[in-house]
Amino acid sequence: MRGGESRYYVGGTPYDARRGDLFIFNSRVVHDEPSGPDRPVATVSLALGGLQVPGLRENTLIPADASPVCRLSEAQTIRLERLYDVLYDELTAGNDDGAHHLLMAILTLVQQFRGALAEGSAQDANVFAQRIKDYIDRHFAEEFSLQQMADALHVSPYYLAHVCKETTGYSPLQYVLRRRIGEAQTLLITTDLPVTRIAAQVGYDNPSHFNAQFSKAVGMSPRTFRREYVYHK
Repeated sequence: MRGGESRYYVGGTPYDARRGDLFIFNSRVVHDEPSGPDRPVATVSLALGGLQVPGLRENTLIPADASPVCRLSEAQTIRLERLYDVLYDELTAGNDDGAHHLLMAILTLVQQFRGALAEGSAQDANVFAQRIKDYIDRHFAEEFSLQQMADALHVSPYYLAHVCKETTGYSPLQYVLRRRIGEAQTLLITTDLPVTRIAAQVGYDNPSHFNAQFSKAVGMSPRTFRREYVYHK
């Protein structure tokens, strides 16, 4: 993407896009980039066929579960833009051989960029996982969706869910549930607050729903949990 801001939909998942974002759409993956007078954007697109990457199906550049967006640095963006511009000139001039070589150079560069981002992503994922935990620690008692959490952290819901699952073993919403139940256990043990009050403090307007969620997670009701702890204490 050369300029402007937009929201792309890839396989039904929304991704906010800005300058320097490189999107890779595999064949047979539905995608859309809505734009209009109120959302002007500048993009460069290449449609390729006959691709065969080892380990992937035909006309596929990335694994099916990989994020379709790469966020390039300004230097990487400018480098890729220059190759695109020269490729366009070669195609316009009818120089198929020159265009072919440039296309191979662009594909190689894209794979290099993706490789470099992948190397850094393992370290970045741990840092981002801590951001997820910090966000949930601050907001676990509030009602919010996966999309709202992703928007607050400036990532796609796919990336948020992927990092959370990889680093914690739980989806973001499962992690929220565990955080709520964990806080409830602490309050049941360390305070004399009524169960209904504790339910409200950890994000449940409906005490019956809280009791059901707690019992499912812990194996006993909140009141039984409190009695068991006091008895064994």
